[in-house]
Amino acid sequence: MTRSCKWVFLGIVVFESVWFFYISQQRLIDGDEGFYLLAARLVLEHRAPYLDFFYTQAPLLPYVYAGWLKLFPISWAWARAFSALLTVIVGALVFEHVCHQTKRWMAGVAATVLYCSSALVFAWFPTAKTFSLSAIFLFSTYVILTRVSSSKSKWVTALAGLLFGLSVDARSYIIAIVPVFLWWILVSDPARRAARVVWFLGGVVVGLTPSLVLFVASPDVFLFNNLGYHALRSDAGLIGGWRNKARIAWLLVIGNHTGFQFSLLSATYLALSVFSRARKDAALFAFLIAFALGLVCLLPTPSQLQYFSVVMPFLIAAVVCSASEFLAELRSPAATRAATVAIVICLASSVGFGVVSFREYLFTGKDVPGIVVAANAHNWTVNHVVAVSEAIDQVALPGEQIASFWPGFVFATRAEIYPGFENDFGIYIAARLSPEKREKYHVLTTKEIMSDFAHHGPEFAVVGNQGDTSGGPDYAATTAMVRNSGYTLVRKVGEAGIYKCCSLP
Repeated sequence: MTRSCKWVFLGIVVFESVWFFYISQQRLIDGDEGFYLLAARLVLEHRAPYLDFFYTQAPLLPYVYAGWLKLFPISWAWARAFSALLTVIVGALVFEHVCHQTKRWMAGVAATVLYCSSALVFAWFPTAKTFSLSAIFLFSTYVILTRVSSSKSKWVTALAGLLFGLSVDARSYIIAIVPVFLWWILVSDPARRAARVVWFLGGVVVGLTPSLVLFVASPDVFLFNNLGYHALRSDAGLIGGWRNKARIAWLLVIGNHTGFQFSLLSATYLALSVFSRARKDAALFAFLIAFALGLVCLLPTPSQLQYFSVVMPFLIAAVVCSASEFLAELRSPAATRAATVAIVICLASSVGFGVVSFREYLFTGKDVPGIVVAANAHNWTVNHVVAVSEAIDQVALPGEQIASFWPGFVFATRAEIYPGFENDFGIYIAARLSPEKREKYHVLTTKEIMSDFAHHGPEFAVVGNQGDTSGGPDYAATTAMVRNSGYTLVRKVGEAGIYKCCSLP
């Protein structure tokens, strides 16, 4: 980076730190964060995902967050602060890379404006989910491969492979875009391409160590949690549901504010590719990664718009680097002014449409995934969840087992989670499995849950925030079942009820 870029870089880091920390503390909780963070706490307690509890994603996130929570208090505030830190690191990488490629600090600032105003970024990266974690490793892989020199390519290429492997450990389907990275290695250094491919793939294998260790420990359990569950959760199978995929593609192109930002960047890059004559190797590489990753994000069934958040840093880098080179080509002052005005309008449009998402994801809950009715948004605030957790610690002794129908309530408490309630998505597919498989995979059917309560297995039950995202029994049905099993309401926090066993023999 130039000297001016370095000074601006410090300001960018400070701004992003304040911006994303605020969002991380105010953003409405996503239902998945409950099982992600509880998994991190269970890892702190020396339990392994898949082997000791049901966990439906690649294994890296619980270990990374557990490392953070070992240094800081186990709380939603600190967990979300770590998510904000990861988001800032990705943003800093985007700024530094754009400045390195363009030699212009203003280009880096433009990339930062797009990054911070992107609904797909600020709505999903600061949450305790896999997006910002996988983006750090994947974008770092891209940056390294665009700069590695032939004389020092061996170990640096292996490092890039290591980082790519870690990104797969965070989000398993990223492995599908490895051909794009191999293509870049082949075309960027034809003289040593075979050796570099070997070193890159060797690094990938090393990076995949967390997954490989758990796979070797129990191949059947590992494959079920990562693939088998996802094939069973929908009648369309592992890859199917084409109507859902068509809807997501439609939203990305001409959907609301999120779709506008995504389609604006995509159209801008394609237009610049047509009209600009300059070589844009790094920008092309970034766009190919974004394109391939976008296709892969459509594959899971059902696909979700949030999956495309990881695409945005690459799309932003591709667009800003291409736009900077296009401006450098212009010789006419009038053309330069017109292009500059167009760029300012695009930036302002992105910010303007981002404001709508900002209000929805932080305050109103309207159209936010997982919040079916905006009027229920207050149940998903950090303050509400913390209040429920504090109430649990007030009525339950440390170590008492609690069956919480949404695992996020137990994450920051001293209580133990009742076996089978570590993840609220197992009920989706439990009835399709044999009793032996259910025990092996740590999932419960609705009948088994009712039986456990009828026999007074859990010492406490927490009812609330379940059903909308997990597909489990709804609030009214769960409340009736718990009451009929002899559990007494001992604390009510908002709409969440804490029930204690037992008033019936």
